[in-house]
Amino acid sequence: MRICDSYSGKILSEMQFTSKEELADMLRFVERQTVFTIETTAKIETYHDFLASQEAMVLFNSTCMCLQTIGETIRRVDERTSGRLFACYPETPWKKVIGMRNIISHEYLSIDPQVIFATVKTRLNPLLSDLRRVLSDIDAGLRDEELK
Repeated sequence: MRICDSYSGKILSEMQFTSKEELADMLRFVERQTVFTIETTAKIETYHDFLASQEAMVLFNSTCMCLQTIGETIRRVDERTSGRLFACYPETPWKKVIGMRNIISHEYLSIDPQVIFATVKTRLNPLLSDLRRVLSDIDAGLRDEELK
């Protein structure tokens, strides 16, 4: 099973054109990753729970990877739309989502479990709502101009 139908098989740096459907697929991938992260961390009650056992640390690492892929995909959508799409949703901290990805990718030894816990518990549900609104607007044709 492919993670994201039309997105996973393409190298974005080689793409000369990204269609509305491909951008929507990328955002649906982010939506699925966000839901997965929320669901798999539902029983985590404190940041200490991420460190309580080897199994918990596997979950922590998985959570970091999900946050990394969420941030990377958001970065690519922003790049492909030259910043126009997310500019329509200034209340969403898109740059912070991308920033989290940068920390996880490049400063792995400085990842703070408290920050990851706080992100998962306080930021992902609002992000999910915002993603669904963006997807709804795209599906309704309200963002066609920004996706050109």
